Formats: sequence, C-alpha cells, structure tokens
Amino acid sequence: MPLFGGPKKMLPIRFSSRLLITILLILTTGFCGMLAVRRFQKHRDVENQWNTLRKASVKTVPPARRAEARIGLERDHNRVVEHHAEAIPAQKQVHKAHVEFPKLPSTIRVGKPRWDDWKAWSQPRSLYPAPVYESTAVRELLQDMATRRITGAKVGFKGTQLKMVLVLDGGQEVVFKPKRFDRDFTIIGNTYSGFDRHNAEIAGFYLDSLLGFQRAPPVVGRVVNLKTDILPVAEEKLKKTFFNKGNDVCFYGVCMYCKKELAVCAPDGILEGSVTIWLPNKPTLRKWRHPYQRTYVEGRKAKWETQNDFCKKFVLTQSLYQKGPRLLDIIDATVLDYLMGNADRHHYETVQQYGDSGMLLLLDNAKSFGNAYVDDASVLVPLVQCCRMRKSTWKRLQELHNSHEFTLSQRLQAVMSIDPVSPVLYHSHLTAVDRRLGHIVKAMTECLQREGAKTVLRGNTVEEHAVT
Repeated sequence: MPLFGGPKKMLPIRFSSRLLITILLILTTGFCGMLAVRRFQKHRDVENQWNTLRKASVKTVPPARRAEARIGLERDHNRVVEHHAEAIPAQKQVHKAHVEFPKLPSTIRVGKPRWDDWKAWSQPRSLYPAPVYESTAVRELLQDMATRRITGAKVGFKGTQLKMVLVLDGGQEVVFKPKRFDRDFTIIGNTYSGFDRHNAEIAGFYLDSLLGFQRAPPVVGRVVNLKTDILPVAEEKLKKTFFNKGNDVCFYGVCMYCKKELAVCAPDGILEGSVTIWLPNKPTLRKWRHPYQRTYVEGRKAKWETQNDFCKKFVLTQSLYQKGPRLLDIIDATVLDYLMGNADRHHYETVQQYGDSGMLLLLDNAKSFGNAYVDDASVLVPLVQCCRMRKSTWKRLQELHNSHEFTLSQRLQAVMSIDPVSPVLYHSHLTAVDRRLGHIVKAMTECLQREGAKTVLRGNTVEEHAVT
C-alpha cells in the first residue's frame, strides 16, 4: 500500500492545464516582483528621508560652518566676495563690484520674449550661441524665464522627483523645481542620495556655460507666489495636491514618490525654485544607458568598478565610442559631474534627428552639490580609464586652473551673481569646485604622461588626432 494512500489517479486534463497556467503565472509574477524590488532599491530610503535629512542637517555640517550660516547667507556671500577681492587687482575685482555681471532685472522686459530666438538657437552641438556672460540675448532669455507672467501650471512629466510644468506668457513651457533645502544643507549618505536641489540645477547651467559646453538648457532662479501665481491657473490634477498647513501653502504634485507627507511647504505661499526652459521645438530624445552606470544596489559593484581595463575592453570596442563625438561628450559630462559632485548620470539623452553626431545633452543636474566635503572619485573613472579628452576642453581646464587672476570658483561666483536668487551656492561648494578641478588636471596629466598627447587629446571627434 502506498505510503500516502491508494493507487495514484491521473488528474483530469482540464484541471492539469489550469494548474500549469496558475503555476506559470505565479512564477512570472515572482520574477517581475524581483525586478521591481531591484529597481526601487535605488530610492529605498525615500519613505523616511524627509525627516531623516531634516534631523541630520545639524549633525552633518561642521558647527563652525553652521554658525556662519546663522548669520545669514547674504552676509556670508559678501564676506566671501570681499575675501576674494583682497587678492585681486582693483581693476579685476568683478566679484565685489559685479561690474561685468549685473544682476538680471526683476521686471518684465519691454518687447517680445525671446522664445522664438530660443527655438532658432539650437544646433547639433550646442543649445545656445554663446556663454551667458558674453551674450546679452541669453541673459534676456533668462530674464524672460524669471519674470514673464505664468498662464498655466500642470503636473510635472514622469519621474521620481516633485516638479511642475509652468506655461509662461507667449506659450513657452518651463519646468519648475521647488526649493527643499537651505544653501548650507549637507546631504548625507551616497552622493546620489536625497531630493533634487533646485540651486544645483541653477549652478549646473552656469558652470556648463563657463566651461564652454553650452549643452545644458538654460536655468534661472525664480520666486513664485503659490496663491496668486500658480493656483488660479493650475490644472485640477495639480490643484488637488495643494493644502494649507497653518500659514503655509503646501503641495506634493504627481510623481513616482510624490505623497502628502513629503510635500513642499511655502510660508505665506512664497516659494523659491529653479526654472528650466523646455527644449526647443520639443525634439524626440533618444535615451542611452551610460557605459559607467552604477548598480544602485548596496554591496554590488558594476564591472567598471572592479575592472581597471573596463574602458579598453567594453567601451572602446563599441563602434559608437570608436568614432564620432560621443566618447568625448561623455568625458565632458564627466568633467562637469565631478566638479559638481553629481554621481547620478545613469543614462543620457541625445536629439534623435541629429543621429550619433549630435551632442550629449547635459540634462537634470539637480543631484549635484549635495556634499561639499566629499569628492566622489568614482565619478572621474571614465576619464581615468579611457584617457581621452577634447583639446578644447583640456585647454579650457588649463586656463581655469592656471589663471593668476581668478580661480574657477571666483568666475563661477561672479557669473552666478546675475541670478535672481543669488547667492546660488554656499561657499564650501565653491571651495570644492576649485579642489576638484585640481584632481581633474592631475588625472589628465597622468594620462598624458602614460599614453602621450597624440593618443589622449582629440579634436571634436575621436578620429581627429591632430595636436596643436
């Protein structure tokens, strides 16, 4: 007699089929669940990070610097400017006098907004014609972005972070990212942790322009009144996320991790934020996985983190990176990201109509300038391993590093002083920019010594070997 009863009976065919389908569904659901868990591990701390970050702000910033912050950011800004000015000849004291970089007017500019100019400026290799400090037209575009009347407000496009899409007078759409942190706040944990920083988005644009890339869309600071500027023109879907908390007006928007407990609140409805102009003519973007994407999984490293020859084996062997400008664009992005402390460029976008020769767009820089006291060496790995750089980029970096008149931070401070919400960065972040520039120059010098200028320095594309 069998251990568990009588002789076995065959199950009916119909029942067996249903059972098999059920088992397959269970296995498929489990596999998809595992993938979902891996995807959300990157943001696993979002549920509690608001209270955690708020409590941590007192701990993570050195007491002396916190004391300085209490004096007021504006006074601290003036102190830094005066300190810089002491070491600069009188005729070069642009930080103190702001003669060369006057603040953008806070009034609406007379004449048509420059929306049509913005559409006409875009080229395969740049988004606007000249650096912001050289171009009156670009500064007027920023002024229009900061002052033109808001005629509509919608929920932001898909993503993990809170944002709004605003429509400005004349029909131009911009993305508004709200202020969450004070300038002196230090993000703890990984360099890609925490909420977006609106001032990092602003500083990223000015730094991109200062480096001569012109591949980040223009961004400017703006202060809005949620009661009078936004709510009267907001679509119902966005309006439903607004609520009052005492004298504060709060909203939490619509996004992957947008929820009431993580809302942004503005005293009396007055809220500072960054305004990024929508890409001209709404082009079709192609999204690419960055070859140096990190895993975002604790304890699990990507190949490039464990194999020093990763670039030679897995990057330089791909046709996309063997010719054309793409690899050099990635190195330019690496330079910008390391200076800003941005470790979150896991993908990048190009304009589809320009093909492989089009620029790598330097979008979404809001995870930058989180911790001024940490220099994340992993961000610099593409340069260290590949040892390639545009001649024009290397020339610009040398000019900025070797200048006896201004440091990079002084130039950045000066050009950012035009912004309506300046000072944009706390002084510790400016110090970090100069320190990180030294690291980049050191890494490049070692590349040149090891592989030679003919191999390392290129023209606009990888194929151009001529060295000047």
